[in-house]
Amino acid sequence: MPAGISIFLNTALSFGMDFDYTPQTDSVKNLNELYTKYTLRDKLTLILLSAGMICFGLILPDSLSDHNKLVHFSAHFGMSFLLALCCYALCSIKFRVPKGVSYTVLISATLSIGILYKFWEIASQGMVGNYSFHSIMDQTGCLTSMSQNLSGLMAAMIVIESLLHKNLLPNLIHHPAIKSLGH
Repeated sequence: MPAGISIFLNTALSFGMDFDYTPQTDSVKNLNELYTKYTLRDKLTLILLSAGMICFGLILPDSLSDHNKLVHFSAHFGMSFLLALCCYALCSIKFRVPKGVSYTVLISATLSIGILYKFWEIASQGMVGNYSFHSIMDQTGCLTSMSQNLSGLMAAMIVIESLLHKNLLPNLIHHPAIKSLGH
């Protein structure tokens, strides 16, 4: 670990606390080790998540065609990304739930909140009793919104798989300050 980062971490983490930052033996010490630590399965997972994020977020809903669509994409993508990361961090760090269950919670919570928001938007426009289901789906862009939410969810999974799960969580879970939060 570079000296500047080590000094920063020791200063930032020990400010007002009685512990030192000591990296675990399985943590990444330099960038070369970061790239060699990923297996073929990990790399394929990241590639497929990236392809899904681009397809569901940019290509299929045509998010880059004008300013309004880009703003709409940014809102759905950003909120889904934020919700998914918060759900994963809460489940993994605070409640120490296994990775599979954390993914189930974050996918369910993110898409459920997206569906509830879209239903509220449709109901507030007075469309529920006046139009057919098919015309509501076409006029409100429901599938476009869900596609963009799915793209944000995949982006969060990329961050989880590439950064949090491999490099950050092993250090945080076994860190004395994090262990004391649970008590």
